[in-house]
Amino acid sequence: MNKRILIITADNLGLSKEQIDYRDLEILKFPVIVDGKEYRQSEEYNATWLIERFVKEGVVAKSTSIVKGELIELIEANKDKYDLIIHVVMSSVMSAATFAMAENVREMYANTIPIINIDSRQAVTGVGNVLMGVIDIIKEHDDADDIVRLSQEIVKNTFNYVVIPDLNYLARGGRIGKARALMGSVLRIIPIVGLMGDDEEGSVVPLDKGRTFKQVNQKIIDLMEAKMAEKSATQIRRIVMNDVGDNLEAVSDLEEKLKSLPCNEMIHGKTDLVGAVYLGPRAYCLAMTL
Repeated sequence: MNKRILIITADNLGLSKEQIDYRDLEILKFPVIVDGKEYRQSEEYNATWLIERFVKEGVVAKSTSIVKGELIELIEANKDKYDLIIHVVMSSVMSAATFAMAENVREMYANTIPIINIDSRQAVTGVGNVLMGVIDIIKEHDDADDIVRLSQEIVKNTFNYVVIPDLNYLARGGRIGKARALMGSVLRIIPIVGLMGDDEEGSVVPLDKGRTFKQVNQKIIDLMEAKMAEKSATQIRRIVMNDVGDNLEAVSDLEEKLKSLPCNEMIHGKTDLVGAVYLGPRAYCLAMTL
């Protein structure tokens, strides 16, 4: 790689910076509003902290889009150090304001430094998996057109499976219809929702449901195997998995079941503060890239 390439993303990855094998990486932080007060991801204010407040205090939380001024400040500090900037952004459907802002900033710097905005069509672990795939690409390619083309293949082949015991957290954030949230709570089911990279709409879709976490976990394996068969894939490139740490038995069961799948790399991260806003207690998720 001859070009100096900076990657920018945000902290809804399900991965820590230490888990990402790329030095030239900057991670912006989503503002999270909890009972009217703004917080950012930190050692003190993290997903565990928010989940505990959900359970004990019934707080209301939401996130807002990445702050434009912070992105501009970051580009200003780096525009003379790099030849290209790649911005990996969460699903433009789930955060239209963030993607529109990223596009506006790209246009602002069109005559200064080229910026590629990659719509991951994902959230949480899906964004992390797309990011890791983009890093794989730029270690081998530095032509902008090649990077865009190959990154789109990564996006289309990344599939996110999310276990959310209480869909009301997604509903409060406007990420899923209220009727579906009500159905989940009344019927006492555990829903599996997903973000499928080959779905051009890039929205959250219902995939399946179960009565127990073990049942749900087996259905995730079945869904993954079905997607592999659909795509004629014999190997999974990478799985990124994360949770808050409040549902260890279910997560351990899923990890054990995943051993049956052919996978080159598996990374277990941890849910970020902004991810916890929408996932809520006892939730966990994984994304695979084929």
